Amino acid sequence: MPDVDPTITIEKDGPYVVSGVYELTNSKGEHLHTKDNMLLCRCGHSKNKPFCDDSHIRVGFKDEKN
Repeated sequence: MPDVDPTITIEKDGPYVVSGVYELTNSKGEHLHTKDNMLLCRCGHSKNKPFCDDSHIRVGFKDEKN
């Protein structure tokens, strides 16, 4: 595992951009395959949760705070 601090940034009206995370577990306790950079769903409509599948574009997701 590289010695890199994890980072999370938020794309405007889009997903969380996560890097430096090398272990990820879903709500069922299952370990998920990780990549150096991942996009995690924030709109709740992805068919591939927790990963983003660009559903935020289709549903017109808007983040009023970002």
